[in-house]
Amino acid sequence: MRQETNTGRSLSILFGGLAAGIVGSKLLPPLLAALTGSRRVRAGGDPFARLMEDHRRILSLLQQMQAASPDSKLQRSRLFLMLKRTLAKHAMAEEDVVYPIVHNQTGERDESKHLYDEHADMKIFLYELEDKLRKGEDWRAQVTSLTELIRHHVDEEEQTIFPRLRQQLTQAKLPDVSAQISREEALIV
Repeated sequence: MRQETNTGRSLSILFGGLAAGIVGSKLLPPLLAALTGSRRVRAGGDPFARLMEDHRRILSLLQQMQAASPDSKLQRSRLFLMLKRTLAKHAMAEEDVVYPIVHNQTGERDESKHLYDEHADMKIFLYELEDKLRKGEDWRAQVTSLTELIRHHVDEEEQTIFPRLRQQLTQAKLPDVSAQISREEALIV
């Protein structure tokens, strides 16, 4: 009887620890990212720096995709998956944090709709790229078109949207925006 009690208790502890680990691994990264993002802006950082870093990373991946040999399915697959993941994290942060602010607080409703529409166009390009990859076809034309769309989108955000938000949002609100952006990106592992 004592053996069964110890075994049951051990299993309870094991499963409890496993459950805590799973919950912690899903909840902890977004919480830590939010704290880091907020702290970075309180120390004088730019709340949109993380998004601008993403822009550089995305454009670099597209450049590598353009240069990848059509015969190298493994390299093209790796680059495609990296692009898709980076775009997903980035889009989630912008669509769930930045664009609603543009829509609600700046009154630029048409602008926010336009930004969402460009993200939808990017997702269509991703579908086309994946189809080309699966069929072993050359994707350079689609990569070029996607690159042009993203460059236009990046210029619009970095030259117009982000500067406008920096001016319109209070200094007290900027750390919260940075925290939200960091948290959203951390949700996609």
